[in-house]
Amino acid sequence: MKQLGSFSTVQDFWRYINHVPKPSQIFYDGDSKKRVGPDKKTVASFSLFKRGIVPEWEDAMNLTGGEWYIRSTLESDVLNAYWQNLIIAVVGETMEPEKIGQDVINGARVVDKGRVGGIAMFRLELWIRSRDNDVKEKVRAKLVEMITDGVPPNRKGPPKFEWKDHS
Repeated sequence: MKQLGSFSTVQDFWRYINHVPKPSQIFYDGDSKKRVGPDKKTVASFSLFKRGIVPEWEDAMNLTGGEWYIRSTLESDVLNAYWQNLIIAVVGETMEPEKIGQDVINGARVVDKGRVGGIAMFRLELWIRSRDNDVKEKVRAKLVEMITDGVPPNRKGPPKFEWKDHS
């Protein structure tokens, strides 16, 4: 895991995000994983977490919660749009559902799961610090609303997120 940067303002966020490749530009594309940088390394995931929270289950802020995730084959433009919508919602604090009265979002990840039957597979995750069913369901509803914003509807319907506890 390597930190690419940190930011405190929306302007700083855009300075970073405008220079980070889109997931489809570096993840497995059906033929190969892309190699990037001077050391020609592969990238397995991108994470965007609040300051002081490590994207590991064992982090104290993650132990009390879990994650909403989808594991899916996504077209590259849909994968990129979902990831961008997700991180913008997390940074813009629009992912926090109204009427919860607490800060529950810890961060987000997009993971390259490689090849499954010759098809590129990805995992999109939103990590939260609560297991309360009401909170979880409000977050899931907001998550589906936010990531699909501006993305043409899929014939299969909206993405179906699954829940996983972090303990």
